[in-house]
Amino acid sequence: MNIKTRGVHRSLTKTAASLGVVATVGALGVSAASSTAAEPDNQATPRVNSGSCASSYNNPNYFNKYGAKQQTIVPDGQVTEPEFSLDGRTNKRLAFVSTGENVAPGAIQPGVRNVYVTSRTGKAGNEGAPWLKGATTLVSQGQGGPANGDSFAPSLSGFTARGDRAAGPAKMAFLSKATNLPGGNPGGVSAYVAGSAGGGIKRLKVPGEATGVGISGDSKVFYVTTTTGIYIVKGSGAGKRLAAGGGMSSPTTTLNGKQAAYGQNGVIYTITEKGKRKKIVSGQDPQADGGFPNGGPQQGAVRAVSYTRGGNAYKYGIIATRSAKGEKRLGRADTPTSINGGGSATAFGNGTFACLIVQVLDSGKKGGYAIPQGQCPTGDVSDVGVSTRYNYLAFSCTGGGLYLHYVGGK
Repeated sequence: MNIKTRGVHRSLTKTAASLGVVATVGALGVSAASSTAAEPDNQATPRVNSGSCASSYNNPNYFNKYGAKQQTIVPDGQVTEPEFSLDGRTNKRLAFVSTGENVAPGAIQPGVRNVYVTSRTGKAGNEGAPWLKGATTLVSQGQGGPANGDSFAPSLSGFTARGDRAAGPAKMAFLSKATNLPGGNPGGVSAYVAGSAGGGIKRLKVPGEATGVGISGDSKVFYVTTTTGIYIVKGSGAGKRLAAGGGMSSPTTTLNGKQAAYGQNGVIYTITEKGKRKKIVSGQDPQADGGFPNGGPQQGAVRAVSYTRGGNAYKYGIIATRSAKGEKRLGRADTPTSINGGGSATAFGNGTFACLIVQVLDSGKKGGYAIPQGQCPTGDVSDVGVSTRYNYLAFSCTGGGLYLHYVGGK
């Protein structure tokens, strides 16, 4: 879903652009090795930023000042598409895509991208508690052996229930080119659902070649874009086409799946579960927030989308106060964006740095996060993911690896 998702959080378009894809929702296999704490590390030579986040920023001593807030989740190898489960402060799962051979137990084909999920261990729910790395699981495992084609576009469910209680995540969705996953792959690229910690893979019943998938926060609704249209799938039923057309991708939906956002040929749209469509703005790789949460006719309606256009990151406030409504340019972006469950925080990569820009939808208040919130040890940021409370930023690097930056208690 995405309350981003990613958001929680993308599409086949993103995959082509950065070997990754999307989506998420969140309101907001056989598993792994023993749980271990991912220790903060200062392991890199500081690099100079080639651009800016919110304003001009250049700090060659970044790791000396902020390195203690950063920890390594995957130490090396090609990683993309980090996606949090957007379950309040819990952030129980962190999904990602990697070709790495030593990421988690399980048979893989060398050079083939797979979907993984790392589970948080230790004390969770307290915003001051550290995110400790637990078991990592290979999710996209084929029947009788490794998946024989790329898997990507992880989309985790989860949301924040009443009393600030974390609900889920229960399931995740992803895309795959593999032909040996349960349900087969009649379209060449198909959408699948699995448990949020792996296992129980099933193909979503949508005809044609899939270009994107998003799961609702409550795990009950899926939006799938294909080369011929956008479909909605509820439970284990067959998909229903909501709109026809080509060039669709990057569907992300809300906590109850009442509405989704997606991209089509450089334009961003929202669409309801009944097929009512609305053009929002020009842009690529849209990410929807978790949707209006508080009941009434707007519950589940997309409140904001983040996206890129012309090398810049933007957020468009749909259901927001006057100052937070409409399009806001956030800074230069070299990666797709990620938006948090509440729609207030947008993350993106800018050269070596991961950036976080905050403007609260309900009040219009801007947060003080103009400085980068993470830096790649080597290479530039290749992809980003932000947690529901935007207290954590996950990012991958062209030089290899996946990192987690602690922004602060929220």
